[in-house]
Amino acid sequence: WTGKMTWDFFVMFLVILDSIILPFQLSFKHGMPDDAFDEMWFWFTTTVFFTDVFFSFNTAVENPSEPGTWIQSRPRIACMYLMGWFSIDFFSTIPYGRLATAFGSGNSSGAVRLLKMLKFLRIMRLMRMLRMSKLRAVWERVEVRIGSIAIIQSIMLMKVLLFVVAMCHWSACLFWVIGRPESLMTDLLPPESAADFAALPHWTTLSRRDGADQGEWTFEQKPMEEQYIFCFYWTLGVMRTMPAEVTPVNFPERIFVLLFMFFALSAFAVSVASLTQAYFKIFERGRTFNDEYFFVRMYLNRFGAQKPLEARVKQFLAHLFERRRIMAKETNLMEKLPEVLKHDVQNMLVWHHLQKLQVVNDLGKGAIQEICAASTIADHMPGVLLCSKGEVAESTWLLCSGRLQIFDETLDRWKSSTGKYRVTVVDYETLSSPEPYRSTLTVSTATVCELLQISKAIFLKFAGQHQAETTRQWRKKHNQSNKSVIKVQFSGLENTEEQNNVCASATTAVLMSGH
Repeated sequence: WTGKMTWDFFVMFLVILDSIILPFQLSFKHGMPDDAFDEMWFWFTTTVFFTDVFFSFNTAVENPSEPGTWIQSRPRIACMYLMGWFSIDFFSTIPYGRLATAFGSGNSSGAVRLLKMLKFLRIMRLMRMLRMSKLRAVWERVEVRIGSIAIIQSIMLMKVLLFVVAMCHWSACLFWVIGRPESLMTDLLPPESAADFAALPHWTTLSRRDGADQGEWTFEQKPMEEQYIFCFYWTLGVMRTMPAEVTPVNFPERIFVLLFMFFALSAFAVSVASLTQAYFKIFERGRTFNDEYFFVRMYLNRFGAQKPLEARVKQFLAHLFERRRIMAKETNLMEKLPEVLKHDVQNMLVWHHLQKLQVVNDLGKGAIQEICAASTIADHMPGVLLCSKGEVAESTWLLCSGRLQIFDETLDRWKSSTGKYRVTVVDYETLSSPEPYRSTLTVSTATVCELLQISKAIFLKFAGQHQAETTRQWRKKHNQSNKSVIKVQFSGLENTEEQNNVCASATTAVLMSGH
């Protein structure tokens, strides 16, 4: 599915670029022959868009009635695509410009009219921007993979800035079309109306001077790059105030400027608010934590708290903040879940760490769920003793975050476990055998740690039940096959249940020992 996601983002990226390039071609390059870039871009995008249509007929789609499952039947996929996005994808990809060239050989008024209509239909390529709506579902999966709130908020900030740039770009292209005597708009007008519009004064043809000793010039005579830069500057200026360099000189231009100023006023206000909100969200959580911790520090100082105590309080609160136990947006929503879902989410969190242990790979799903439910994740302050050398270990400790330390008897001091000597699992061997296991190290927490505690008694209980069920199935299978029968004598045991439990314990010990 990563390949499909990458392809969708690539197609959407081309759609966005095409929505920038096509208006520029239709406005500032109107009446000019296509250059090498125009030819390359046209054939490249057309090939990619038709390829996307082909892939859409041959790509599994998510079942809307059963989320998480996929429809792989080609007839159903084709039917859903034909009833959905096919018409937009197909008709927006047809090369209307090349069709216009093919039908442009005639000199009659009808042929010329058809030529202009087909050229105008090139703007239908912008219809593919409607497909941007499906980008939201893809973006949700990308957000989960990014996993950083700061990066996601930074991307949101860049999105607002790019929207402002795109809006100014489209407005600049439209302002140039409105200001020219001959443009894409006049091609659609009747000949009489087009002639009347061309006879009006236009801001692009109005003579101007840079100084008393300078010659006259018009914007229509300027290089295309300078024309675009000025139109972009003008539209950006209209969002704040009216630029003095150019004013509308005919009725259509005044109508356009009036409508655009109403739109620009709202768009500018919304954009500024969105930029401000996106910027503050990047540092909102950290700033809120610092503000609230200031009051904690003032509270401790009011009662004369010592510096070591204040440091320990800050260290523990910083740990809770880092592990998103406090001041996390998801906390309020997760509290609204029913108890069943809360239980499943907690098991998921435990399993995320528990699956690192090789000993659980041979267990069934039911046993794993019971072990996850019986295991606990807790936060521990620095200096908490987890095990002592030579003492019987009753639990296995799995480090989720933080750092542990080991007592070195030779140097008679604690050594922090870092680098390749970093300890992440304490007393792992105690889960491998029902026999008592004595710790080989003395380990404690060096910093505030989040630890997963797995009780040996509970683990062996559910692991033994799993192996007992496996033994029952094994005995049933071999008794029915009549190919080989293994008889085991259980002296002193009265029923089959006790026999299974003993056999299960023995099997557990053998499997977990690696033999």
